[in-house]
Amino acid sequence: MAKGKVLQTIIDISGEISPTLGKTIDGVIKQMDGVNVKALAAGAAVTGFATATVAAGASIAVATGKALAKGTKYLAQLGDAYNTAVNSIAAGTGLVGDELEDMSDVLKDVYGSNFGESMEDAAAGIQAVYKATGLTDDALAATTKGAYALAETFGYDVAESARAAKAMMTNFGVSGEEAMGLIAAGAQNGLDYSGELIDSINEYSVQFAKLGFSADDMFNIFQQGADSGAWNLDKVGDAVKEFSIRSIDGSDKTKDAFKALGFNSKKMMKTFADGGEGATEAFQDVLSALMDMDDAVKRDAIGVSLFGTQWEDLGIEAMSALRDIEDGAY
Repeated sequence: MAKGKVLQTIIDISGEISPTLGKTIDGVIKQMDGVNVKALAAGAAVTGFATATVAAGASIAVATGKALAKGTKYLAQLGDAYNTAVNSIAAGTGLVGDELEDMSDVLKDVYGSNFGESMEDAAAGIQAVYKATGLTDDALAATTKGAYALAETFGYDVAESARAAKAMMTNFGVSGEEAMGLIAAGAQNGLDYSGELIDSINEYSVQFAKLGFSADDMFNIFQQGADSGAWNLDKVGDAVKEFSIRSIDGSDKTKDAFKALGFNSKKMMKTFADGGEGATEAFQDVLSALMDMDDAVKRDAIGVSLFGTQWEDLGIEAMSALRDIEDGAY
């Protein structure tokens, strides 16, 4: 990367992190009447920036001397940290050339927005999100900032949040930023009451997607289950998983369960195998048919046939709530 670009990057980051420092630098540059600032920037290595700038600043009013000295020392230290961070990204990802330069812009964006305990920590976070999601450029920066926001607010590990986001990106087609927003909303709404939100997203996204549910649907179902007394979130996800498996397994048990509810078993299994909106509607139809049964013993037997032991573990109230999810954003 060109030295001039590195130097400008450090100045930009510094100005974002410390507005006072940014104003000091701007003021110094404005007073450099007759000094070729571009040539100075292009010719000064980051580690030599303090010396070069102080030398150029000798003709500036003495009043700026102390501020300039402090600022240039800080920039030199920041420059060392920046180079170390970029080198760690290069070593950790194998990226070079333009791709590495793009990553350095992501680093500037993330760290310049005050995410990461240090520049090297920000670089580590960017690498974790990149490896988990494959995102680049603005999408990588936005998703990484979302992961750091979750870490700072809820204590989630950046890499684990990134893997959960990737699960939603793959199965529901949402963006990384949208995925992080859903995780944040879920945490704010108490979905991590059993400490299983991230794990549940990772494990069950694919099962919800098989039944035609969207990412918003999954969170709405999680919320319904949690609000209706499910003692942990994993049970809600596992109920959907068991159904997604059993509804297409072709077993006599499944066929008999569908028939007992008044459905054509062959058509129902095909509907669930096809997925999409049809599967989502059929899922709610099955739950409605179960809840409308007067014979509680027979209802529970069919429920276990289709949902496994999760039917009993969650209880009738929680299972009933799963059919009442509302369409739209979580």
